[in-house]
Order: sequence, then structure tokens, then C-alpha cells
Amino acid sequence: MKRALVMAAANVLVIGSVMAGPETIVRERAKELSNQNNVRQGVAPPTQTPQSTPATTPGTAAAPAPPRSQAVTQFEADLGSIKANDAITPAIKQKLAADVLAIAEGTKPAATAAAKLAEDLATAASAKPLDPKYRSRLALELDAILNPAKYPKSNPSGIFSDIQATFQTNGSERKQAVAISDDVKGLR
Repeated sequence: MKRALVMAAANVLVIGSVMAGPETIVRERAKELSNQNNVRQGVAPPTQTPQSTPATTPGTAAAPAPPRSQAVTQFEADLGSIKANDAITPAIKQKLAADVLAIAEGTKPAATAAAKLAEDLATAASAKPLDPKYRSRLALELDAILNPAKYPKSNPSGIFSDIQATFQTNGSERKQAVAISDDVKGLR
């Protein structure tokens, strides 16, 4: 009797997970498409949440964004130096990994995590170089992830989604864009 009850409960759980699957996939794909459209239209990245407090008086400016560090600028330049169909040498990967580590002003991420990100970025850039506006966006988002104190109102989960959308909008395969987003998550 107990065995039949356990089997019935297991069947209900399996059927429930199968039935919920398509809606979840559709919902996630819709979010991805929305993020890609935001990137295409130039919507600001989620490094800062919008000011929704009515306490600010008209005519007063919002807090300025933190200044770009030399490391962020260097990362952009090094990523931009990779041309389509370039051979990805260990020197290129090491340079990008060093750039990622240099962006972090406080606690540095693991060198292996930075190396994995650098490898995936170099591969993606060699397949289809990032447009300058997307490189700038990526650099700002990496700065926000690696230096959360500089961007207190940033939304990390939104940043990860935006990074994936940025690469997909630029023409990378979804699998590659997800891998890069996951690599950025690994830096934390």
C-alpha cells in the first residue's frame, strides 16, 4: 500500500515538472528577447537602478557615474584589438585575464575564473568582434560586478542577463553568450 502511494506521488511530481517545463522555457526566452531589444535600443545597462524617488527637486542632477578607471579603458582597448578570425594566442588570453584582474579594485577574483572569462571573450571576439558600444557596455558592467561599492544600486542579476543579451545581439551564439555570462558570475 505504501509503495503504491509513493509511486502515485512520484508520478504526480514527474507529470507536474513535465507540464511546467514549456511555460518556463517560453518565459525565459521572452526575457532574453526583451533584454536583447533593450541592448539594441541603447537602454542603459543595469549598473544603476533608475531614480524613482520624488524627493529630488526638478533641475537637480542625479549622482554622476563613477569615473572610468585606466584598467577599464585598457580592457576595452585590448578586447577591441582582437579582429575577426584572429588566432587566439595564450598571450591574448593572459592579457585579457590580467585586464579583468586589474579592474577589481578591492578583492581580486580567482585567477582561474578570470582566465576562463578571458578565453571565452577572446573566442567570441575572434568569431565576431564586439561593436565599440557593446565593448563599453561590457567594460562598465564588469566594473560594476568587480567593484560593487562603486555602484551601490547596481543589479547583479540584471547585469548578467544584459551581458548575455549584449553578446547575442552582437551575433554570438546563445550557448557562447550564456557561457560568458556564467564566467562573469564566477568572478564574484
